[in-house]
Amino acid sequence: MSLSCPQTIFVLGTGRNIGKTVTCVGIIESLLTTEYGYAPGDIGYMKPVGQQTVTVIGGQGVPIEVDKDAVLITSLMGIPSHGYQDASPVVWQGGVTATFIDKAAEGDALAEREALLERIRRAYMRVCVGRRIMIVEGTGQPGVGSVAGVSNADVINALREMGAPVFVVMVTEGGIGSTIDQVFPYLMALDHMGTRVDGMIINGVFARKLDKIRHYIETYYSKVMRPLYGDHIDLTLPAILGFVPTIDELRMPTMRLLSEYFAKRKGSAVEVVAPEDMTDARELIRDVKVISLEHGYGPLLEPGDAVIVGVNSNDVILEVLLRHDRLLREHGKGLAGLVLSCKEVGGLAPQIRDLIVSGTLPTVMVGYDTAETATRVEGMTVKIQPYDEIKRRLIAKQFREHLELWQGVPLERPGQ
Repeated sequence: MSLSCPQTIFVLGTGRNIGKTVTCVGIIESLLTTEYGYAPGDIGYMKPVGQQTVTVIGGQGVPIEVDKDAVLITSLMGIPSHGYQDASPVVWQGGVTATFIDKAAEGDALAEREALLERIRRAYMRVCVGRRIMIVEGTGQPGVGSVAGVSNADVINALREMGAPVFVVMVTEGGIGSTIDQVFPYLMALDHMGTRVDGMIINGVFARKLDKIRHYIETYYSKVMRPLYGDHIDLTLPAILGFVPTIDELRMPTMRLLSEYFAKRKGSAVEVVAPEDMTDARELIRDVKVISLEHGYGPLLEPGDAVIVGVNSNDVILEVLLRHDRLLREHGKGLAGLVLSCKEVGGLAPQIRDLIVSGTLPTVMVGYDTAETATRVEGMTVKIQPYDEIKRRLIAKQFREHLELWQGVPLERPGQ
């Protein structure tokens, strides 16, 4: 196995849903600027240990389960892939934990772990061929994977032992006391395993508190932590690479995502009314408004709103369609979508359906009543999707303004 490895940035977090994938997008976007001088073909990506999967067609033409973030990053960012089997070499699904423990207890636990690590090492070497830099995304919080000896620290150590120049970036939530409290146990645990953390990104900082948070976080790590814990931990403190403000739009769904969400829910009986193909229904839904049978709600609807209304409220639906057209004329942007509840009740007038089909407002019907429809939409967990170009641009803007990779990562300069 060749030991010629490119600079590697390993992104881990202090918890799930902390922003690791968004950070990977932000780092790649920064690398693609003229300041850093990388092209998509210069960048490799992999997620060594995955948990949440999607089904794709593998290199042998058969369906395989791979980590969803491996699909997201390579698709959204246009990163060339050697194959999803290598971008997502170890997938930890239901039942795997018990199987691993049974086999390890009856045989050699170290041998079982080594088999997984070797799969990761070989995948890494295949992905990094021809790349100037590798982005490796960790899984969950730092302890995830420890049941099989493939926690983030285990993977980082394995890559470093094979000669990969790994720069570890820890992502944590924006705050002061909460941030310090979250980071501390992981710095201790990783230090105990001999795993150096090189940089930190404070993610999701409230913009109005950015200066205050920056001051106290930098002060704590430069002047306070060493006297308190220097006797207990090797305090080569990580560089703080950036304080990235929260991006509220990342929590906003699209009508395409709503239709996909309902399609996976029992009892939704979702039907796409228009357009026939929801592929291009990617406008962000900035607010969801529920309208009753009453008239006069039109002026309350604003560009980017999605509307939930009963399917048999034809006059109200017509009012919504007219408001959408007016917003388009006046603002160049209309409503984001229309959700018709109580599908099984029926009652959508043919002429109203024709207006929807011939118009530009993405519309779906569902079998839930209006209250349940609204509750389900409100309870959605919204993740960035491979087609979310709008969110990609928002992430790019924030990270380009607030991330300073040069502060810590030993990157090649443009032209080198």
